[in-house]
Amino acid sequence: MPGKTQGIVSMVCGLVSIFGSYSFGVGIVIAIVGLVMNKKAEAAGYQGTPLKVGKITSIIGLILSIIGLILGIVFAIAAAAIQSR
Repeated sequence: MPGKTQGIVSMVCGLVSIFGSYSFGVGIVIAIVGLVMNKKAEAAGYQGTPLKVGKITSIIGLILSIIGLILGIVFAIAAAAIQSR
């Protein structure tokens, strides 16, 4: 079935991006790879469950990674401001 491998890779990347969302930028990169693989699987005509799960988890991973990155920057700035007093 064409696109099945890309759909499964998209699902795996989405799940890994959720677990990697706490690290600076790693979750964002993996989530973007998951979304790209999702588009490739859709273009190949695949319509399986891994494709849907991959899209949802990649989007969730991307959102969580962006939130984590913003919070990390805010906390780093706050720590630097406290230390400079």
